[in-house]
Amino acid sequence: MKIDQSTLDKIKRGLKNNGYFIYKKFINKEICLLAKNEYFACQINSDLHSQAEVFLPKDLLEKCWRKTAIGSGNGLGEKYSQVVQTTYIPLKEIEGFNKLSFCFKEAVQLRNQLTNMERDFGFEGNFETGTYWNALRVHHYPCGGGHMTEHADTYFPSILSESNIPFVQVAICLSNRSIDFNEGGGFIIDRSNKKVFIEDSESMGSVIIFDGSLRHGVEDIDPGKVLDWKSNQGRIALFSNLYVNR
Repeated sequence: MKIDQSTLDKIKRGLKNNGYFIYKKFINKEICLLAKNEYFACQINSDLHSQAEVFLPKDLLEKCWRKTAIGSGNGLGEKYSQVVQTTYIPLKEIEGFNKLSFCFKEAVQLRNQLTNMERDFGFEGNFETGTYWNALRVHHYPCGGGHMTEHADTYFPSILSESNIPFVQVAICLSNRSIDFNEGGGFIIDRSNKKVFIEDSESMGSVIIFDGSLRHGVEDIDPGKVLDWKSNQGRIALFSNLYVNR
């Protein structure tokens, strides 16, 4: 969907004044539930790779890539502790990922509108050196200690600065606090230096737009439980950032 100018202006004011904006019910709840089930099916049917194993964009044309990120060596900017599994979904709209692809496309087009880019920028499927592509991925922070230490993004702004592309983070929630998890969750340190938790019991389908240069992270998800990488519980969010082909 194309966001009208008054809504875009409201989002931009929120980014300028607070550093973030939460757009409730951006995606229909029923679509989110179907997208979530597509992710769970992918989780079951995809091998779990180590965080050090390398893949190329072309590897994502027709299949998922599921990996862990444990510890601090994620290789993207500054080091910070995290426990999360990340699943990159296929870059092509193929059977079994229809609703996930829909959600990602909506998020990417919103990001591109906010940064004055062509609405479908990043979807060209051109993997030549120096071109950009949308890394479509699900971040799943498991109950039992899934987390990401407070940090500010440095990697994505640095690679986009080479082409003067504005940087903004856009995430869609696929989980609800008090239903999928009880303790912890995503937070942002806003421009007033206030810690703001971004999720509640009706977050599914909300889109979070925020300035990634602000400090942000994920507090420990239900630390009293035993971690299970195969569990459907936990904090789940969709992200898409522009990666550059090296």
